[in-house]
Amino acid sequence: MFREIAGSIPDGARTLFSQHPSVLALALEVAWKHRIQSQNDGVSLPPLGHPARRSDIDYQLPDFILDRIEAIITPPSGTDIPEGTVLGNAESKKDCRNVLWCHLIYAYMIENTKIYEIFRKVLYEFLYGEKLGVPTPAAQQWLRVTEELFFRDPLNYMISGIASHIRPDMRATRRNAYWRMFGMDLTHGNDDGQPYPYVKANAYNNEFVGVFEEFLREVWIAITNLATTSGANPTDRSKIGNLAQTLQNMLMSRRMHGNLSREEFVSVSMMSWFHLTVQDNFPIINDLRADASSPEQRLFKIAQAVNVSAHGLTKSFFDIADPISRILILIETGGLNTLPAASVPPVPPFAPNVQADLNTIITHWSIITGHDMKAGKVAVK
Repeated sequence: MFREIAGSIPDGARTLFSQHPSVLALALEVAWKHRIQSQNDGVSLPPLGHPARRSDIDYQLPDFILDRIEAIITPPSGTDIPEGTVLGNAESKKDCRNVLWCHLIYAYMIENTKIYEIFRKVLYEFLYGEKLGVPTPAAQQWLRVTEELFFRDPLNYMISGIASHIRPDMRATRRNAYWRMFGMDLTHGNDDGQPYPYVKANAYNNEFVGVFEEFLREVWIAITNLATTSGANPTDRSKIGNLAQTLQNMLMSRRMHGNLSREEFVSVSMMSWFHLTVQDNFPIINDLRADASSPEQRLFKIAQAVNVSAHGLTKSFFDIADPISRILILIETGGLNTLPAASVPPVPPFAPNVQADLNTIITHWSIITGHDMKAGKVAVK
């Protein structure tokens, strides 16, 4: 979410990092206010939980509070609606475009790098002493904003307020959401190496990984046989569509009535803030002496400075996060349930951008899990 906001304002992330914490908290309220609520025709409404209608509950603050925040956010050019983009401005309500934030899987992938734990230790060291040096004013501003937004309970009635006496641990809340949606826990546990304690719901998508991997294997067969014009072609378009529909039903069952929408929104926003921080050599990166040419190298240097190990496959987690988010959102819309029929010359089953995302996912899912998606098919148990 914050990456997309940074992409729509002058001087991007540097402007974002310099804002007062209340402005950024209210920017999330504006984003929630402009979540997509209808189909493109403006008449028919998809079911609650659908990407075009994540929630009908108006959690955001009143308009008279949010209008001033909208006024400082410039809408991006173009007419497409990528995840997280668009907040519009206060001058014309009809010009306010809709917000589609990234899928929960994005937050899951980014958090697996241990980026949250690493920056938590960064704040700890800077705020308790001078082990890492004395932060410059710009870095102090980042530290202040980050502590206010992500390491204290939010103000009452804010959209980001998913912490309470019932669920006081935000890390446990995120893990609960990942478990319910994907049947997966993060790859790291507590600081002492023990499993992180959180509530594992009885109702969860325990077959997600198996079905998704079978989907990826079938997709790979289709991609590698695009040029096949004679002889047997093992591509099974109907099976790919059926697996996509199974995944759609599975994911949407967890989203019934808009369930988990706030948890997803807050988790994606939080992870996008930390992801954005390592996108360039910003002042906080300079102060940590972590200047590098890539996000994963910056994170490795920061992790070394604070003695918290980053995941060895951080690059793969970064690279897969956006493509897998886009594909799962497409699956939830039913966009892969029916593929074009094959003919001669061969008709690709996927649009070029979709195929590029699927190629990236297949490569990095195989690296992350150790399960070769380019190997032979296996039965879903």
